[in-house]
Amino acid sequence: MELLTPEEGELALSHARHVLHEHVAREPYTEPEFPPVFSQKRGVFVTLTKKGDLRGCIGFPHAVMPLRDAIREAACSAATGDPRFPPVTPKELPDISVEVTVLTEPELLTASPADRPRAV
Repeated sequence: MELLTPEEGELALSHARHVLHEHVAREPYTEPEFPPVFSQKRGVFVTLTKKGDLRGCIGFPHAVMPLRDAIREAACSAATGDPRFPPVTPKELPDISVEVTVLTEPELLTASPADRPRAV
């Protein structure tokens, strides 16, 4: 599984931010042309913080949909579907920081229980 380039990482973050504003503030957003990696099924998490405090985090630990769609779903859910927090409001958006974590496929650890922390 290929890692994202720095440019692809910036595009993933930009996509999440635009989706967040589209979903919360109803700002129109036309998706750009994505590089091929965004069509691959990938796990992803979108984390929202407000002034350093967690404000929402939702994701998909397993590759269940194309990356561009997973980012969209996770960003929307982090903003309005995280049961730990009320939905993000348009007024909060200037204070919200967005982080996108794109995952590789999970791998089984074969280390003994005592060695597992070092094997991760």
